[in-house]
Amino acid sequence: MLGATVVGVLASPIILAVAAVVDLVLGRFRLPTVRVTLFLLQYGINDSIEIVLAPVYWLLAGFGTRLDRPRSIRRHERLQQWSIGVLARRADRLLGLRLEIDPASMDALTTGPVIVLCRHVNVVDASLPTLLYQRLGLRTRGVIMAELLADPGFDLIYGRTGSRFIPRDNAPEARVMLSGIGRGVDDGTAVVIFPEGRLFRPDRLERTMTRMAETNSERAQRLTTLRHVLPARPAGVLALLDNVPGADAVVIAHAGLDRFASFRDLARAVPLRKPIRVVAWRVPAATVPVDDLERIEWLDDQWLRVDEWVAGQVAV
Repeated sequence: MLGATVVGVLASPIILAVAAVVDLVLGRFRLPTVRVTLFLLQYGINDSIEIVLAPVYWLLAGFGTRLDRPRSIRRHERLQQWSIGVLARRADRLLGLRLEIDPASMDALTTGPVIVLCRHVNVVDASLPTLLYQRLGLRTRGVIMAELLADPGFDLIYGRTGSRFIPRDNAPEARVMLSGIGRGVDDGTAVVIFPEGRLFRPDRLERTMTRMAETNSERAQRLTTLRHVLPARPAGVLALLDNVPGADAVVIAHAGLDRFASFRDLARAVPLRKPIRVVAWRVPAATVPVDDLERIEWLDDQWLRVDEWVAGQVAV
């Protein structure tokens, strides 16, 4: 990452000139290739700064012996917040990724402790909950797929702020890894999870529902109307409910990225002309069931509501 960033920055005049020529030849006068190239350069710079500072922070934490102390965690959180803030501004100015939050939802996005359940349809929405809560002055820790450990910034910084990197298809191991995630969670903390476990795709929904019909026909029948979200995987959510007792749940749905099945599709369309619409609602902890089977049914009800809201937005 460090090498790629150095090469990218030094060669940026040539890279950007070539990108501009490609855009103009193809008649893309809003220069999407140039915009995406600048955004990726910023991402590389941010990641490189995290890579360089991580060992410095390790030294400041007594050669890694005090990484779990509040002062060390706050130091890493400030770096995380800076990085997300910079990328959010670049995404707005370069890619046209603007958020339009339903005013009534602001009451849901208040102080923690909260467990945040967010829809997942494109790689760029992975930072959406953290960005929303960061603007409100709250800290976040996430339940993140282990594949993102390939990104050095995630690997070095996010684990030190309390996030957990879990395997995608090993629910028992994931539940064990989430034990203790609630340690240190207070009214200034939001714990984020994407219950679908992977990006929504229509063909993926069809395969998932087919398998569910074979293994759990009752649940498949309950979720038969889903069209815009994957069924929530309950293991991670159940683990959070057990390990962050007393936390309200906040469900976040968004629309506007549905047309872009990949970052490449999004890159071709930038700058986006329409904002990403966001809605959220809060479920008090006292109303969340205690029994696991009832919790799964409760989670399905939330996801059916997400699907219904997205359907209404897509139809507009």
